[in-house]
Amino acid sequence: MQTLSVLKRRVMAAVSGTDKAIAMAVTAEELLQAINEAIDEVRTEMPYDIIDESVTLATDDYEYSLAGLGFAYIHVITMEDADGNYPSTNIIWNWMWRIIPGPVLVFDDRMWSPSDSRTIRIEGQAYQDNLSGDTDVCYISDAFVVNRAAAGLLGEKGKIRLQMAEDSRQRSSFLPHPASTLVR
Repeated sequence: MQTLSVLKRRVMAAVSGTDKAIAMAVTAEELLQAINEAIDEVRTEMPYDIIDESVTLATDDYEYSLAGLGFAYIHVITMEDADGNYPSTNIIWNWMWRIIPGPVLVFDDRMWSPSDSRTIRIEGQAYQDNLSGDTDVCYISDAFVVNRAAAGLLGEKGKIRLQMAEDSRQRSSFLPHPASTLVR
């Protein structure tokens, strides 16, 4: 996990180590574009884990918007207990809920009832967004992003960096959890 400013420095160090003339000619826009192109290439291959505890339940409300939470997949939903913890005994099993377009989390009222003012912990995975600000965080393999961006900037001289990126890609690609539900 690296910020954009750290990624920029690492990519430029990789480019400079191969060809200082190319490094001197790279603009800030080209550097950002190379980093975001690397992210775009593996966005769906490298989802990262996220947890959200911002959804508060209400009695007789069975639908909750997930818009803006960033989930690509959901693995587990757990309701908080009276002490504010999320014990495994409070897991809301995946046959008790579904995701509909929006995305909206819908609980099956025949199988489960929400407890008023309790929050739920949603655990899942998200896809990396493109970076724009220096403090934006890259959650996917920084080794892949650095080597792929450097390879793109170096062109023909970047073959070794391209191979290093592919090695990092193979080590860092994750499949969704087997019990995941796709969020649309």
